[in-house]
Order: sequence, then structure tokens, then C-alpha cells
Amino acid sequence: MSDQDFFEYRFEARFDDKDCPVVVLEGPLPDRLKGLSLIHQDLNQVDAILGELGACESESVARQKGLLFGALVLYGKCYTEARGRKTRLKPESIFKHAPVKLRVRHDWLMRLRHEFVAHGGEAQEEQLKLLLVLRPEGEEKGIVSLMGHGATAHSLDIKLIEESQEAVRFAAKKVSAQIEALQRNLLKKFDNEGLEWAYQNAVKD
Repeated sequence: MSDQDFFEYRFEARFDDKDCPVVVLEGPLPDRLKGLSLIHQDLNQVDAILGELGACESESVARQKGLLFGALVLYGKCYTEARGRKTRLKPESIFKHAPVKLRVRHDWLMRLRHEFVAHGGEAQEEQLKLLLVLRPEGEEKGIVSLMGHGATAHSLDIKLIEESQEAVRFAAKKVSAQIEALQRNLLKKFDNEGLEWAYQNAVKD
């Protein structure tokens, strides 16, 4: 995709080998359903990326770090304000009846997202000391070099990956249930008069 690409809406459906009328739905309920569907896709992607991260210990640091950052950014996106989606997940709701360890792992993932990926600086996963190296004692005093010494995380321990996937999958399951409930509520609106309205407002070629 280039910076000039755009997406053109076009959808065709057939039933019994005949073209079907299609209605583009707008409004608060469809907006929430669309937002949750995108969030559900992101959570599934996070799960897949974490799986790849756990299987690529022999890969380059650049690849491992790319996977780690990608997973954390996508996961954080599900719980932060995204105006285009018009909805976001609230951890106090998603993990309300979950085992404590899942909420703890969620909070840990979000801390990594906020302090390590999005706003680096004080995260324990990213530390650097600036060192002034002096000439050995007994020699003429002087400076050998000025150097940085430290470390930054580029992967996760396999146990942390598995625990993170457990939290992600739990959230995805809760979102899936919300999507199904919204779909049922939305379809109820097209009984009787609602169905007639839908045919009258179907997209025309």
C-alpha cells in the first residue's frame, strides 16, 4: 500500500445464483459492531504475532523486536481511544470475572506499551548508562572514551509469551460474545417494517 492508496467500497452478494440487495448500515449500533469486529481482528493478530515471537529465538534481534513492538502496539490499540473505531475495550469490564493473573498480565502488557514502546524512557526493559572511561591508574591521566552501555528488550521469555497469549485469548473470547449479542440486537431491528426499509435503502448500481 502506498501513501496514495485508498479503499473503494464495493461489495457483491449472491443467493441461489441471484444478485442480492445490500444495505450499508450506519449509526451507533453498527458503529460499535464495526469497532468491536476490528478489535477482535487485532486481538487475533496479537495472538498470532506472539506465537511467532515464541518460535523465532534464532531470528535476528531486529525481527524479534519488530514482532514484540507490533504485538504491543496492536494490543494497546484495542484499549486506547481510536476515533475511527468509535469504541475501545475497558479492562475493568473485560477482566471483571477473570482470574487475577490475567488482569495482572494485561496491566503488564499495557505498561510495556506505554512506557517501553510508545513513550520510552523509564521502562525497566530499556536502560542505558553513559560511561566516561579513564586511562588506567599509574598512567598519565586522560580520557579513553565516552560510551553508552545498557540493554533494551527485544523478545520475551516463553512463559511470559504464553501468559500473554492467555490474556489476549480471554479478551478475544469476551469480545466475540459481545459481537454476537450486538449482531442479534441489530438483526431484530429488521423485522417487519425494518425489513421493508432495508429493501428500500439497498445499494443500487
